[in-house]
Amino acid sequence: MNHLLRLLIVDDSEDDAALVLYALRRGGYEVAYEVVDTPATMRAALERQQWDVITSDHTMPHFSTPAALALAKTLRPDVPFIVVSGETDLKLVVSLMKRGAQDFIPKRELALLVPAIKDALREVEVRRKSQRGEDALHVSETRYRRLFETAQDGILILDADTGQIIDVNPFLTAMLGYAQEDMLGKQLWDIGFFKDIEASKRAFAALQSQSYIRYEDLPLATRDGRQVAVEFVSNVYPIDHQNVIQCNIRDITVRKQLEQHVQDRTLQLETLNHALEAFNSAVSHDLRAPLRRIDGFVNILRDDYADTLDAEGLQLIQTILASTHHMNALIEALLGLSHVSRHELAWQVVDLSALAHLIAAELQDSQLTRQVDWVIAEGLTTYGDARLLRLVLDNLLNNAWKFTATQAQARIEVGGQSAPPEGTPMFFVRDNGAGFDMTYVDRLFGAFQRLHSEKQFPGTGIGLATVHRIIHRHGGRVWAEGAVDQGATFYFSLSKGVE
Repeated sequence: MNHLLRLLIVDDSEDDAALVLYALRRGGYEVAYEVVDTPATMRAALERQQWDVITSDHTMPHFSTPAALALAKTLRPDVPFIVVSGETDLKLVVSLMKRGAQDFIPKRELALLVPAIKDALREVEVRRKSQRGEDALHVSETRYRRLFETAQDGILILDADTGQIIDVNPFLTAMLGYAQEDMLGKQLWDIGFFKDIEASKRAFAALQSQSYIRYEDLPLATRDGRQVAVEFVSNVYPIDHQNVIQCNIRDITVRKQLEQHVQDRTLQLETLNHALEAFNSAVSHDLRAPLRRIDGFVNILRDDYADTLDAEGLQLIQTILASTHHMNALIEALLGLSHVSRHELAWQVVDLSALAHLIAAELQDSQLTRQVDWVIAEGLTTYGDARLLRLVLDNLLNNAWKFTATQAQARIEVGGQSAPPEGTPMFFVRDNGAGFDMTYVDRLFGAFQRLHSEKQFPGTGIGLATVHRIIHRHGGRVWAEGAVDQGATFYFSLSKGVE
């Protein structure tokens, strides 16, 4: 019998949502679902009913995973949130999991979604059972005993002068396997869960003098010989004119397992990124051969059979040739983006003003009839890889040149802002061209993300992705501001100034 799963899908693609549903139904779930792709529709869905699981794509025209995750954690913090995306940016994945995402499933590995959901639902049920157990104890015991007995950390109360155990809560006895009577009246180092007795005595003496001691990761031995990693915090405070020590002992086994899980996933994603780069290079190489053949045969058709073709046929040949040239440009851009990721940085002082003048001259020479007012600030220097930073300015200035093509008097400016002492200098490229809608600013730096039609402004859609990757590799950031028909400004900063 299939299990009913109430699923909220955050995705702008009906086809991708259908693939998620197919994977779950194949895994034995009967799915009651709703698909949303904006903050308003997601909020309405979360407020209207309870959900078992939320899955979310990463990049959508009017929404994003970080925004969806924040909304989910605000309205339904206990509902597992799983990222199902084609994105493979390692830092992005780690950032989302730190913010509360349960897991990350690549879209090409949807078979992993069913076990991930099962694990998430199992954890939810464990938390619910634990909460029900705590609520029952709250009804029957006094306030102090309720807090002490139901704490999900081990608690020891010691005599501050002798180190003898006055009280111990059930959580600690269960954690270490010792009965309460085995511990009461004894000193910590007499029981056996501290392996180094002399070190324990020294720590106790330090606690008496400092009134506080903390261990982030302390191994304790259980009665049956196992080791439990704990966070151990001790404080001295007075009760009824007598100093006592309270030791809070938290089992961090699950935390360490989760940290290891994140490290393992990080390694997997790094390996995947290397594999994707290799795949990208291989596919790009293999695509060139058929493109060359298409281009060659079409040229023969144009040269040898032009007399037998009418005007429309000749125009179709030109369209085919233009398409093959565009495809080849895309392949070259993809390879360039891949090489940017692998290129070893050669740090040196870089004169950005000189690079900008050189690129501006090249652009002006390519179209002498264009009237462009170039404003390039002098003395713009930074510290980085000269070849890659040349690519940054090349892409940004070529974009400015392209998007000001319709202006009677185009203006392109390259400048910077002086940084405060020990601050990070910032540089910009500004133009008075076509601009863009700030609603879609988050899409600018993705590969193949275009905010204008190919007919209006030709291009590969890789340039700004290349800029983003280069600046990211320099430890900096890049961002943009603009308005439709009012120009655009692209800013970037690097992690180091001139050394």
